[in-house]
Amino acid sequence: MDTADQARTRPGFLRGAGRVALTLLVIGAGAGAGVAGYGVLAARASQAEGPPPAPRTVVAPEVLRLTDSVTLTRRFTGQFEAAQEAALGFEEGGTIAEVLVREGDAVAMGDVVARLDTRLLEAERTRLEASRAALDAQAELARRTNARQEQLRAQGHVAQQRLDETSLQLAQLEASLAEVDAALVAVEVRLSKTEIRAPFAGRIGARLLDAGAVAGPGAAVVTLLEDAPARFRVALDPALAGRLVPRAAVEIETAGGRLPARLAELAPELDAATRARVAFFDLAPGTEAPPARASGDVILPEIRAERGAWVPLAALRQGPRGAWTLLTLAEDETIALEAAEILHLDGERAYVRGSFADGALYLPGGTHRVVPGEPVTLAEVR
Repeated sequence: MDTADQARTRPGFLRGAGRVALTLLVIGAGAGAGVAGYGVLAARASQAEGPPPAPRTVVAPEVLRLTDSVTLTRRFTGQFEAAQEAALGFEEGGTIAEVLVREGDAVAMGDVVARLDTRLLEAERTRLEASRAALDAQAELARRTNARQEQLRAQGHVAQQRLDETSLQLAQLEASLAEVDAALVAVEVRLSKTEIRAPFAGRIGARLLDAGAVAGPGAAVVTLLEDAPARFRVALDPALAGRLVPRAAVEIETAGGRLPARLAELAPELDAATRARVAFFDLAPGTEAPPARASGDVILPEIRAERGAWVPLAALRQGPRGAWTLLTLAEDETIALEAAEILHLDGERAYVRGSFADGALYLPGGTHRVVPGEPVTLAEVR
């Protein structure tokens, strides 16, 4: 390149180098300003005070007391039954003429409760009485004829054959009279069975049929409950029933409250369907019994040799795989997690056993406010 060309290219090169130098200078100035601003902000941040630490959660733990046995309250549902109860019906069927009682009526032993229509039986009795009167007249004639034949035979005027005929005819008529008398007795028995009489004193429970209805043989017309203190019938666990002593005192819980009662007797065998043992309890003297078929629960205590402790249900938390846990306090006043197994439930509390020790402090409630490992402040220990 000649000298003229070099002279022409030197000014362009200088102009490009100047622009690059100016750009680098601007970038450097910007970086310096950013570093300086960051330093100022960092200095201010170091001088500012941070938020105060969160206060510790205040808890009121309770002392966990382990026992070697537990007394459980067992409840068995049963019902009150009348001392005697009978469904009264007619031995023979027929049309009911009248029912003399209503539900709740008191009846004495032997009172008439209901009657059947007896017109057919009365007509049969009338027929038999007329037949007997005719046979009685024939028998009287046969007796007189036989007496005359005996006189004539003694005088030798008739043969023995004639006397035998009159004697046997009289015997036949007397046998027919006996047959009619037996038929009349049968009609009287059937007439007596057209009335239902109370077999014992009591109260009418239900009236099942009314006058005009056709009652089949044995069909219940009314039910009668003996007017005597009701008994409580209940099926018990055989093992628990076997530990009851005669006249053992219990309580029966009903809708009207708890009633004192005593064991009357135990069934000698187990129920075939439930494999339970039936027990009968009598209410204490002077206690008004609920109506028959009223239900109730007999309350029986049972002692089991199981080591554990009673805790509120609110103290238990759901653990992994269906297990239960209990929150306790460690020596450094932090929350610890203990395994728990529920043995028995009783209302709002549970009898549990687990990895906790006797005398440990546990949280009876509010377990959702803390987590394992969290330090806490104790308010009071109950």
